[in-house]
Amino acid sequence: MRTLNLMPFGFTPTESLVYQVLLTTGPGTGYGIARAASLARANAYSALEGLVSKGAARVEGTRPKRYRPEAPTALVARIASQHGQALDALREHLAEIAVPDSPTLVEIESARGSLQLIAHDIGRATASIRLLAPADAYPLLTPALRKAAASGVTLDLRALEPVDLPFAPVRSAHQGHHWPGQPLVAVVDEKSAVMAARVGTEVRGHWSTAPAFVAAAVLAFERFGTAP
Repeated sequence: MRTLNLMPFGFTPTESLVYQVLLTTGPGTGYGIARAASLARANAYSALEGLVSKGAARVEGTRPKRYRPEAPTALVARIASQHGQALDALREHLAEIAVPDSPTLVEIESARGSLQLIAHDIGRATASIRLLAPADAYPLLTPALRKAAASGVTLDLRALEPVDLPFAPVRSAHQGHHWPGQPLVAVVDEKSAVMAARVGTEVRGHWSTAPAFVAAAVLAFERFGTAP
């Protein structure tokens, strides 16, 4: 079993270990968890309290206290929300002090990273969103898309497989074009774009604000809307 690493999200190595122990051995007392993790009780209790304060575990009972892990899906959603809010705050702060944006190119190296970039851009959209994504990406992007639709942003959504959204149609994109994997193309407000491909569980591509890149993404998106 691989060792869980939550450190990129603000957790300590000991908290990562204890959360993994909670998931694999189930709820327990601080003493039992310390034994299962081969930790000194003081270190285990400190990690447990840290997990509770960060929303990764909760306490049940009083004497003795029992610690239960939050579900992995709930923890991932909490982390994504917190990081999204932090990114929004950082962007607003930088906008106040930074020079005007210059064209930027960022390499995408993970599926979650690509969807986080797209969701963040969708959240800032004021005019239009073009999105071609795998069907299973839409549930993760639905909250941002729903909010954009409610604010009057024009949505042009497409997928290679059927997707049913209650607030906007998702048109079928034509297959048969040469793309190195499942296409992921997004253009927001004609100002930023993602062009990427998913092969298996991996996604590789780029996000950019460069005008030529955005224009190329629009052309790629429109090509998937025409018969090959």
